[in-house]
Amino acid sequence: MNKSESIGNLAKSLALVQASLAPAKRDSTNPFFNSTYADLSSVWESCRELLAKHGLSVIQGNSIGANNTVIVETILAHESGQWIQSELCMPLAKNDPQGVGSAITYGRRYGLAAIVGIVADDDDDGNAASAKNGNGHIRPTSQNQHQRPVPTNQPPRGSVPVNQSQRGPVPVR
Repeated sequence: MNKSESIGNLAKSLALVQASLAPAKRDSTNPFFNSTYADLSSVWESCRELLAKHGLSVIQGNSIGANNTVIVETILAHESGQWIQSELCMPLAKNDPQGVGSAITYGRRYGLAAIVGIVADDDDDGNAASAKNGNGHIRPTSQNQHQRPVPTNQPPRGSVPVNQSQRGPVPVR
């Protein structure tokens, strides 16, 4: 995360936003995982008016990264000129316009939610990503899931290092 030299005014305004922030509504369905999620418009709806009321705006852009990735940049700017910025590197599921658009939208949604502090209603506290069922019990797993991975000197599969040489020049602000 990058930031302007000082962020006192921005932090004060963001605290006021977060004190009044309602969770984003999970009003979209993912048929592949049989789950619901808060889409980009729901995340925006939960914060847009509050951000404007407290002198904050969000700027998002993207660029193509190395190794079939899209880099989504999110900037939270305050009317004083103070800002914080973060980047999210999204792998492309498909290397076509649909895949690029999907990765950008996904990155924008998560970038916005993270920089403002938005959660979705009915947050499952990570249970969907863990091996616990709804009752707090560990779900049975297959035999191979208990085997330890063989250590290698390679980065984890699917990991994408992001560094300046892979992205190209960054504009000076």
